[in-house]
Amino acid sequence: MFCVLRRARWLTPVVLLGCGDAQLGNSQAGEATTASAVASCQALGEGESLVGVSPEGEAWVEGDAGMRHVSPDGTSTPVDARFTRSDELIAWDASLAFVVGDNSLWNATFAGSEPLSLPPELGKPRFICGDPRNADGSFVATTRGLFERRNDVWMQWGLPVELIESMEIRDLQGACSGQEPVMYLEAQQSLWEIRYGETASFREVADLTEMAGTAPDVRVGFVALRDGELIRFDGEGWVEVPFDEGRVTRMSAADGVLWASIGSELYRRDRFERWEHLQTGTSPVAVSVLKSYAAGSAWIVKSGALCHIEHRETLRVSGVRPYEHLAEGSTVSFRVSGDPAMGSALSARLDGRGLSVSGAAGSWTVTGANALGSGWHTLALDVGAPEGVVRRTVKFMVEGAVEGSPPPMPVATTSWERDIRPLYEASCALCHAEGSTQEFLGSYEAFSALGQRALDLVSRAEMPPASAAGMAEPLTAAEVELLETWVQEGMNP
Repeated sequence: MFCVLRRARWLTPVVLLGCGDAQLGNSQAGEATTASAVASCQALGEGESLVGVSPEGEAWVEGDAGMRHVSPDGTSTPVDARFTRSDELIAWDASLAFVVGDNSLWNATFAGSEPLSLPPELGKPRFICGDPRNADGSFVATTRGLFERRNDVWMQWGLPVELIESMEIRDLQGACSGQEPVMYLEAQQSLWEIRYGETASFREVADLTEMAGTAPDVRVGFVALRDGELIRFDGEGWVEVPFDEGRVTRMSAADGVLWASIGSELYRRDRFERWEHLQTGTSPVAVSVLKSYAAGSAWIVKSGALCHIEHRETLRVSGVRPYEHLAEGSTVSFRVSGDPAMGSALSARLDGRGLSVSGAAGSWTVTGANALGSGWHTLALDVGAPEGVVRRTVKFMVEGAVEGSPPPMPVATTSWERDIRPLYEASCALCHAEGSTQEFLGSYEAFSALGQRALDLVSRAEMPPASAAGMAEPLTAAEVELLETWVQEGMNP
């Protein structure tokens, strides 16, 4: 079916979600420490190139001999591609990708590739995001414009005709957007914002002239590379991302983690805005391709070799994809994997409620996520590791005409006034009191705004800093657990 969606004539300013670039007033936010990462490389074949990476790290490679899938452990599997060549590929998971090729949209799997039928009125596809097989939650850019699938109907957005030829969708690891119904296009050297759902709007938000390596990310923001500098769009304009190590040549962003290369050297900024210079042991040849993925690691190409860069903070999840739209009534189960050195005590919560976890260090099965109501859900994972707690969250949607009632939250056992304020006064007030040179954290509003970020910093013993030893009390294990409980219970006043 086919109908036209009229573009709203009102424009509502929307701030691109992202984090600030100063870590609790850290003046060394752009400096990198040295860390190691495991690199595994294999030679690329004749004419081969890296064309896509899934959120959990499966790479899709295409060349003169056809297409193949490469898992993070280096296993290569041929893909039965029935198209001549891919023009655009969205790597979905370990066995599936959506491909634009031969003027058609394809569902590519190990077993075979089948064309996905689109109404002829849409024209020839050029870019895709989301799962076009679902009734909702996908967009396709074609030779005739931009089309959204909603309630099993393809609807056309009334965009200016002059934008169509250069229009490219900027997806979030295959999804069109995060929890907020906002997606981004690039056209005519500008960044355009699409807000869809109950209110529809389309607006130009930023100039992309002389920009390179653009990438959207819900946590970081829309990131770009300009004349060797990393910058991000904060909803009003471009701001610099602190980085003191040199002029960047390649960049990539996924799930709050920012990657950059300078020639042959590789750098990674984690979700807490700390840069690391990764020692990978790869050849001293410039990185020509850099693609990171949501689980926490990345793929690079240098000197005819495809290399997987495994970071110690990588947590892979199978069973659901970031920002995936599931059909109403779906039942999900999760498999989680990571470095066995992390330890065996994985904690898993869905919408704040604990799930059952079984398995050994580095390989877990998570159960108990049955009968999910419609609406957005959050899977939160954390596991102890030698260098601190590793955490990951995955948000996904269950479709439905009426959102189901969320499960009741546990009865609160902690509060800011009774439990957390004393921790602040003993361990944080020295540097974060009103009038100090660091960010003020002495009120409920200020401290709760940090939430999970504050928990992560104290879990890693980075706050209070070593320089405050003897003046500020470090948190004990019991106090860290108390702070974690407060965060999990919703940070009650």
